[in-house]
Amino acid sequence: MEKEQKKSSMRASTLSDIGSFLFDEGFNTCPITKAGILDLVNLISDYYEEGVHLYPEVVITNDFNIFRTIPYRRILIKEATLDIGGFKNAIKLCAPLATNSWVIFIEVKDNKIGFGLISTEMTETSLSLYKQAIENNGNEDHATLAYVRNLGQKVVELVGLKSRLVISLTLDDEKNILNNEISKLAQIISNGCSDEYKAKTEAFFEKILNEAIKTGHGNLVGIVDDNEDTISKLKESLNDGIYLREPIDIGNYIKIAEEEKTNEASVALKAFSSILISMLNHDGITIISNKARLLGYHLFVRNSIEEQELVGGARTRAFEAMKKLDLNACFYRSQDGNIKYYNHE
Repeated sequence: MEKEQKKSSMRASTLSDIGSFLFDEGFNTCPITKAGILDLVNLISDYYEEGVHLYPEVVITNDFNIFRTIPYRRILIKEATLDIGGFKNAIKLCAPLATNSWVIFIEVKDNKIGFGLISTEMTETSLSLYKQAIENNGNEDHATLAYVRNLGQKVVELVGLKSRLVISLTLDDEKNILNNEISKLAQIISNGCSDEYKAKTEAFFEKILNEAIKTGHGNLVGIVDDNEDTISKLKESLNDGIYLREPIDIGNYIKIAEEEKTNEASVALKAFSSILISMLNHDGITIISNKARLLGYHLFVRNSIEEQELVGGARTRAFEAMKKLDLNACFYRSQDGNIKYYNHE
């Protein structure tokens, strides 16, 4: 007797989930669009170009006019008849260009597909496209919007104006993936800043932290109260690494950039932002105060916890030890995208 054959297809279940997401968001759920987005998700889940790991972000809409209330720059790369290959072409042709503030856009409209690059960041302190399009969009004209980005190795997020879908293209154990931990961290970093610039500082750090974790191989971040006694106490217990003789006051550079609105101020903020990202992606812990001052990096905590009590690598053990220090918040991200966050409340 011939045995019954059963099939288990990750592709089929993911395609169904994408179809449900598109329906919820009001997209035309035609088979071409669903399959095209599936291929796009598969590509950016672990995308390499000439041996370099890239992390392109993609915004998909049925009408580019949804961005008309947002200042933007646009580069149109190609327009063609809608087919599945158009989504792959958008990634192949645009992914190497989608760095810094540039995001790939795809417009699916009237059986046509158009794609290219969009940037909404006119200055260093501008909000990211994600924040402006997803979080601040009221969808008044019923236009559709889906933002696609990589959250970690083989994990991709689709966010719309109504729903969020996280797709894991691996059979590994489920990880704690990025939710709103970066927003919480940015909020704590800006807590001690003046009310006038607190919102700008929070939005800026949210953007920079997202950029850092996207391009790095793992991160450890600690936030400390900006007062001499607390910082001195921290330096005694966390003393293996680099504390800057003169902390970099990112919050003040944001304030100057907003007040002066000069090229010099913007260039200075950009330069120190680049240093901040590099430090965040360096081995060890990066310490930032709650007045948005960068205090130190490449710091290592000597574990007071017995090694056998902890499971995981060096960053996992360091994170557990950080929770015992005088820090307002601790953040950990592993190379494969696993997230841990702790807030001293």
